[in-house]
Amino acid sequence: MRIILLTVFLFGPLVHAANFDGGHHAGTVTSHLITEASGICASRTHRDVLYTHNDSGDTHRIFAISATSGARLGTIYINGAHSQDWEDIACGPCTGGSGNCVYIGDTGGNAGGDANTIYRIREPSSIHDQSVNVDGVLEFSWDQHDCETLLVDPRGEVYVVSKVGPGHHGKFVHLPASAWNQHHHVWVNDGVYLPITASSNSPVGGDISPSGTELLLKTYGHVYYWSIPDQNYEAHIHNYPQSLPYHAERQGEAVCWKVDGSGFYTLSEGANSVLYFHRRL
Repeated sequence: MRIILLTVFLFGPLVHAANFDGGHHAGTVTSHLITEASGICASRTHRDVLYTHNDSGDTHRIFAISATSGARLGTIYINGAHSQDWEDIACGPCTGGSGNCVYIGDTGGNAGGDANTIYRIREPSSIHDQSVNVDGVLEFSWDQHDCETLLVDPRGEVYVVSKVGPGHHGKFVHLPASAWNQHHHVWVNDGVYLPITASSNSPVGGDISPSGTELLLKTYGHVYYWSIPDQNYEAHIHNYPQSLPYHAERQGEAVCWKVDGSGFYTLSEGANSVLYFHRRL
């Protein structure tokens, strides 16, 4: 079936419908430090706090922003991390289930070469300008060449989705927990190809809901939704996704769930970007 921006191949049943509104202006990111927001995730520790970061060209830092205004609340420098092309960020439990962590994917292709590194930090106990140490590093190699989507489930398991060109299918891959802190790139090969192709390079971001039963992927122009009732992502990701309402953005690459599952946020690259919230109906 072909529509304007998407060709979809049906490999399974359509997921049950999820209803969201068309999005409203939740805030504006006015900080001059945040001009290329490439990923976003919702803190599991601090109410109404989101974490974001710039695309390639910035240093080893992330930003805490307000989910209700977009204001920058703090800058967090990450000791022990390197920044080649940070493309996505995810919030969730730390690997092993002890505490809350933030995961940053240095997985993009803008800087040349394949860094393919995930950094994990523990969420700070308070939000302000500060430095924290890396809590874990996962380095991987695979048969894909670009990636802008990092996902973490309620067990602290990590997944990536490759970014591919028009006419191709991104690959959804689970990164084994045993790969953390191995000090070398661990080869991963098994995965599932998405049933969607887009007219531009994609996907560019995603998030697993805090409940673990819903998954979002973002392309330029679409937000796609999967229901994953049993949290078996590889078994469901090949199914036909639902296209959700989406407020058009300049270069929107960031999407995340609100912690309570009542909706999702999107954010675009560019100065003074609007933070949109799509409420569940």
